[in-house]
Amino acid sequence: MLISEFTPKQFAISVLVTAMLAGCASAPKKPSAPPPVVTKPTSVKPKLTQASPPTYRVKAGETLYSISLRFDKDYRELARINDLDEKFTIYVDQQLRLDTADADTPVPNTVTATKPVITTNKPLVAKPLKDPKESVASTTTIKKPSETIIKNTPSVGSNVQATVKGGSLTWGWPVTGQLLKQFSREGVGSKGIDIAGKRGDIVKASADGVVVYAGEGLVGYGKLIILRHNDEYITAYAHNDRLIASEGQRVKIGQNIAELGSTGTDRDKLHFEIRYKGKPIDPLTILPN
Repeated sequence: MLISEFTPKQFAISVLVTAMLAGCASAPKKPSAPPPVVTKPTSVKPKLTQASPPTYRVKAGETLYSISLRFDKDYRELARINDLDEKFTIYVDQQLRLDTADADTPVPNTVTATKPVITTNKPLVAKPLKDPKESVASTTTIKKPSETIIKNTPSVGSNVQATVKGGSLTWGWPVTGQLLKQFSREGVGSKGIDIAGKRGDIVKASADGVVVYAGEGLVGYGKLIILRHNDEYITAYAHNDRLIASEGQRVKIGQNIAELGSTGTDRDKLHFEIRYKGKPIDPLTILPN
């Protein structure tokens, strides 16, 4: 059909439809909605160590030294802020101040003690060991542990002694065996070193000192021996099967103080710590190579 055959009405309708189609084709598309914003919660890693409480109530069997070990405190500072006597005498249920910031405010004590329940610094009188033969430092190398020890770990322990630089202490290894775990300031149970052994292996004093704690009242340490060597250094020997030395006993370097075991842990080993002014230090920096 020729265009001349369109009537005026048909022509007008054709123009209108064409205009509408062109308008639809040129109409802008609506912008798509932006993707939803999802805010993920920030991951906060839990602290591996907890701050010590401002005060602590003494439990049966504890000494000032075991409490200072638990909270990484200097026992001399605890004695000072709690106004303890020169023997560091404390009592069951006594509330000890741990935070020096509270030292000016007395802590109320509800305990009326007529006689000391715990004496943490008994007179330094040397006592004979249960077996006199055990009081002599042995020069025999302790047998190596079984093949269940983790491979490719260094063997530590020696009869060689070393003098601490700038001090008068002479140090030796408490046991001989494979090093299972090294020192770390982070985490639980890493404030010293773990040395493998067999149940009954002899644990020796690492330096001259006095036994200031012998018991199993400190959670996670099993049967524990703590030695005070001078005003600055103490050592801890944990997870023993049997304690040979007793509180108040003076011991020499290399003297038998315990038998290695697995109390408070999952295998036979010695957990050994050295504290300097209450703070843990790496024993490998002190013990002879």
